[in-house]
Amino acid sequence: MPDPSSLPPALSALAPLLLLAFVAGSFTQLTRVLSRPGRQPLRRTAAQALAAGVAALTVTALLSAALPAPVAPALLLAAACVTGWSGPAVLVRLSVLIERQLGLRPPLPGRDPER
Repeated sequence: MPDPSSLPPALSALAPLLLLAFVAGSFTQLTRVLSRPGRQPLRRTAAQALAAGVAALTVTALLSAALPAPVAPALLLAAACVTGWSGPAVLVRLSVLIERQLGLRPPLPGRDPER
């Protein structure tokens, strides 16, 4: 793991929040999965929790970059929890939006390009 003092100042200031976002998203998804009736295999449950954590971290990082400078950490943490509840499928939708904005993904035949 890199030495925190060697990271750029902006990243070292954001690192604790991103770590908290990852943990919050993972824990939220884990809570959601474990509250369902029946049992799921441990490996699948862990994979869903980790993927939700990555999604929460990604959304938090993007929001912190896109919103005006003084972003309330509580807002970013709330976004991480909502993303964690939704799970990793949020990344699919987010990537489609970003690809369309960048012009990287052509519209599918028979579908409205503005959807």
